[in-house]
Amino acid sequence: MTSAETLAMPSVETHRTINASRPFYWSIRRELWEHSSILFGPATVAAAVVFFAIVRIKLFTSMLHSGGQDIGTGLLIAASGLILITALFTGVFYSLDALYSERRDRSILFWKSLPVSDQTTVLSKTAIPMAVLPGVAFLLCIVTQLLLLAIFSVGLLIFRYPLGDLWNQLPSFQSIVLVFYLFAVATLWYAPVYGWLLLISAVARRAALAWAVIPFVAAIGLERFAFRTKVVGQWLQYRIGGGLQTAFYQTTHHGISGLKDATPLIFLSNPHLWTGVAGLILFVFLAIRLRRAQGPI
Repeated sequence: MTSAETLAMPSVETHRTINASRPFYWSIRRELWEHSSILFGPATVAAAVVFFAIVRIKLFTSMLHSGGQDIGTGLLIAASGLILITALFTGVFYSLDALYSERRDRSILFWKSLPVSDQTTVLSKTAIPMAVLPGVAFLLCIVTQLLLLAIFSVGLLIFRYPLGDLWNQLPSFQSIVLVFYLFAVATLWYAPVYGWLLLISAVARRAALAWAVIPFVAAIGLERFAFRTKVVGQWLQYRIGGGLQTAFYQTTHHGISGLKDATPLIFLSNPHLWTGVAGLILFVFLAIRLRRAQGPI
């Protein structure tokens, strides 16, 4: 066999790797096909932000002229924040319905008849709120920021304000990096939330949202009644809002004003972050095991 033929012939390992990745890829395609609305929410918010900027162009132009760099950065961060929050809520409701809906409409019988393992199915559903949705929302943020910069530039020209102040002082690249950091922080910090909701989605027979919330409400009530303490409530409050406090250490003083407030090393060294990631792994593992034994409701 010549060297050219050796290079042209794929190895057995490469063939297995390609075949192993295809079910996962098509499982993600299936999720996007079945739940196309998960991309509709962030896209709608992005379009609404752009439309509002056009309608209120005079107000934003005067704000930019008087406030300069800080106002411009704040507007870009605020727009991206709205898209991020929408993506988070979309991921929450998707995770809660991902495994529950296929049992409710009995489509689980069809999907289990295909040569796709429960592990691949659950991991593909996990990838939607953990990777696909944040990635799409991040791209929407970049497009929205560029459109806002264009709208603000047009406004400055129309109302005869200096255009150079916007482009020379506004750290647009830093805003993009800041938005990426925000998405990474939110995705990692809320990873156990997505895992918990997927687990509930795999086991609940009805009222999945109630089953996801009741254990924590019961634990808080029982603790206060029996021990007169608030440990569970404080832990839950920190799990919901502690991510930004850790990722932006100075937010408790003056809020997020830019990339200079980011503290990634403090965030990555937070033990609550990694216990949350471990919780995601545990919940996904349990969801895989449960799906193997689950049938239609």
